[in-house]
Amino acid sequence: MRGGRAQTALMTALGVLAVVIAAVLVLGWRGLHRMRRGLRESASLELVRGIRALVTAAALAVAALALLTGERGLLAFAAVFLAEELYETGVVALVIRCSRPDSMSSREPNAIM
Repeated sequence: MRGGRAQTALMTALGVLAVVIAAVLVLGWRGLHRMRRGLRESASLELVRGIRALVTAAALAVAALALLTGERGLLAFAAVFLAEELYETGVVALVIRCSRPDSMSSREPNAIM
């Protein structure tokens, strides 16, 4: 029975790893595509969105590594890294949106978005 459980655990880990690798590749590809478009078209907001996708892919990869190895420190690092980067890029996106002339309507002078 022990061999069957070990094999089931191994197959589950491999399945999770395959899904995570696919997600990282998709997020990374989307992030690179958005960054390239943002740089080519001088679209700052698109560039920030691309950076966010790449950061999310990196954090997801580190979190998957942490779950596979059982390292709690890596999991904490991935969570803190993701939270800090999402906050930082969110502030940058807010500044970019607020700096546009059409972001503030005459009816709502205190509107942020």
